[in-house]
Amino acid sequence: MSSDAHHADPAVGRDMIDFAADFMPALQAAKAKVAQGGTLQGKRVGVALTLEPKTACLVEAIASLGAEVAVLGSSNSTKPAVANALADSGVKVFAEAGSTPERSAELRELFIDHKPELLIDDGAFNVRRIHTGRRDALESLDGVAEETTSGVRPLRNMAAAGQLEVPCVAVNDARTKLMFDNVYGTGQSVVMAILDSTNLQMQGKSVVVVGYGKVGRGIAAAARGLGARVTVTEIDPVEALAAHHDGLNVATIIEAVTSADFVITASGIGHSLIADHVAAMPDGAIVAVGGAGPPEFDPSMGVSLVWGDTVRDHIRELKTPDGKTVFVLSNGYCANTSAGEGNPIEIMDLSLALQLRAIDYLASNNLPAGVHLLPREIDDEVAASQLAAAGLKIDTPTEAQVNAAEQW
Repeated sequence: MSSDAHHADPAVGRDMIDFAADFMPALQAAKAKVAQGGTLQGKRVGVALTLEPKTACLVEAIASLGAEVAVLGSSNSTKPAVANALADSGVKVFAEAGSTPERSAELRELFIDHKPELLIDDGAFNVRRIHTGRRDALESLDGVAEETTSGVRPLRNMAAAGQLEVPCVAVNDARTKLMFDNVYGTGQSVVMAILDSTNLQMQGKSVVVVGYGKVGRGIAAAARGLGARVTVTEIDPVEALAAHHDGLNVATIIEAVTSADFVITASGIGHSLIADHVAAMPDGAIVAVGGAGPPEFDPSMGVSLVWGDTVRDHIRELKTPDGKTVFVLSNGYCANTSAGEGNPIEIMDLSLALQLRAIDYLASNNLPAGVHLLPREIDDEVAASQLAAAGLKIDTPTEAQVNAAEQW
């Protein structure tokens, strides 16, 4: 079998999905809990997430609960074998690895044609599209579960402007998501994707992390754990102070990048790293995105840069006006999902269990339009399920502790 055929073989994809499922006890517990209510039976559910083995486990869990599932995957992060395995199991798959922007837009419209009643979104791309250019799909949309910091932000902006017309659950803001997926998961997977793609070491290198939210903290910790010298750049004074208290260097971005070996964005905000910053980098510096993908890194803003050759898988040259070469990972798309398989299985077990519980919560409650948090008890149940699977026990608060906590 050729390499390309292997990567697209649904049997290979099935093995990858089954392997991931063995390490996802929280998702299995969430499926059992949701099955008791039968809330997803007959529902049309759209899942727009990175299409890889762990996401496929969520998709199959939703389908097993009686829902009709459609999946949208991006061109840069879809794993063809996994997509084909899901398609073979009867899931509607709208994802093609390496598709052109025009084809990707067409696939998105076909996905929205599915008219999901419940939508699991990433970056709020689809819910925004439905509100603006596809209002025909808005009538049937009962609720949205949003995965990311970069997606929750525009949803809250829409709500503040009175333009969000459906209830949206900020899955990203659950403690079991923020404390694990964003910090431990993305921290590890972004750094590992960079090292695997470049075959370079991080020990002794100068690493600049742009943004010190939960993702930036994780990336900085992973890089420092591997022996890097880490500098953080920030626009938020409190986050910058936190980086300083964590023992990291803090500087302006234009100052920090001048001696950087690696520059990793983690802001989740567009135009955080631009062409003017690239021009200030030393020859041979490596740029990677750990946050929201384009336009978080925007090489079109500022001085004129010229794209060069792809010199390794996922590594492309970017030429500066003075002749320096900077290397960009995955053309500025999220490094961990485009050049790797995303966050570790055990971490995504928590996040995907939350996603399943979130659409169940939306289906079980007539929530008003706006952005909502998952109830604390759901967050706690997901965390407890993984503790139980690990054989770990915690204390139950005594009546005296409960009373003390409620006193003023």
